[in-house]
Amino acid sequence: MKEKTFNKHLLRQIILIGMLFVGDRIFFFFEQNYFNTYIDHVLFLPELYISLMVSLSATMGLIMMFVWGIFSDNTRTKYGRRRPYLLLGIIAGGGMIVFGLSQNYYLCLILDVVVIGICANAYLMAERALIPDTVELEKRGRANGIINMVSYIGLFIGVVFLLLGNELFGVPDPRPGATGTIIPQEGHLILLSIGGIIFATVGIIGFVLIKEHPTHEFPEKKKFLHELKQTFNLKELKSQKEFFKMTLAYLIFQTGTGSIMAFLFLFIFELGASTLELLMIIGIAFPIVIILTIYLGKIVDKYGRKKYIPLVIGIISLGFFPIPFATIGSSVNLILLTLFFPFALTGLLALITPLNAWAQDLLPEDKRGKFTGIFNIVQTVSQIIGSIVGGLAATIFGIPWLFWIAPLFYLASIPLFLRVKETLTRD
Repeated sequence: MKEKTFNKHLLRQIILIGMLFVGDRIFFFFEQNYFNTYIDHVLFLPELYISLMVSLSATMGLIMMFVWGIFSDNTRTKYGRRRPYLLLGIIAGGGMIVFGLSQNYYLCLILDVVVIGICANAYLMAERALIPDTVELEKRGRANGIINMVSYIGLFIGVVFLLLGNELFGVPDPRPGATGTIIPQEGHLILLSIGGIIFATVGIIGFVLIKEHPTHEFPEKKKFLHELKQTFNLKELKSQKEFFKMTLAYLIFQTGTGSIMAFLFLFIFELGASTLELLMIIGIAFPIVIILTIYLGKIVDKYGRKKYIPLVIGIISLGFFPIPFATIGSSVNLILLTLFFPFALTGLLALITPLNAWAQDLLPEDKRGKFTGIFNIVQTVSQIIGSIVGGLAATIFGIPWLFWIAPLFYLASIPLFLRVKETLTRD
């Protein structure tokens, strides 16, 4: 009979993978925010330059996750097949630090798109593939719950630096006719150095402490070009139809998240609430999200992936709709916001716990790296589509009404999730 709880070794592995996600959240939070402000605040270039850098970086990520996945599936070293790729986080972290010293846009472009785009995605592929590699199917829901809960530390650190960055390093904008503040190069260098050092450090810790299965347990190595051709083989694609059904359903779901995440902090800052009021709202919401993150993992391990996920998505989605009404008028309705903001954070952060477990179940055992790379389409494409839809909706209706846009995508994903097979059956 299989264990129902985690032994010490497995729990240690899960927490270490969670720490990898902490570094991931901090690093990419800094990249998404401070790389963009660097182009504006330090190099004084228009938004078009930011758009070009972001688009090229996303494209590189889409390609390299897939490439590293094939390489890692066929890596056989005494350190394992995923762990060596965590060390490329050192180069990516170094690239982030050098970015803070750049005086030239083209150097910034090379650092973000080439150096970080190549190396950081090796780290991402390894951390994501390590979960199904090291955690058996019956425990993946709870494992993802713990990993996501630990990763919130990274999100919290990112938010703290976002709130403090302007206070600590902000100076009046020196451009003629400009108002407000900017963060000069010195402030960016300090912030980006923190992000780069953390990313490199957790990569080293993961490489040293995480344990993988012995390499002799893996199937025979295959050549890169052979695996690349197999990816586009019609027979291969048909054999993984459940995986692709899951990818489509998750893509629709994540597009909802993408439509609001790019504007979430703008929404919070535009509420006009005091710091104490914001801390109260977030202080109530986050414990609820943490509890639900763990509980959702337990549910899908106990009852299967498919039984309750559509119901949970539906309930959480309904909780989004009252939020815009909390902002109507001259002052924010704190009671309404306090009651329903936890629904939004649960949808944006916690629902990925059961969905990730379900998706990991569908990764082919001997090709998890490659299919993790393919599955990265969910993250990249949803961000692109979601940010465009969210930007248009925010422009026409206002940012608060994005809380009506996101759940529409969530609800639209339910029929698609219902078409994906159950991967964990219980007697």
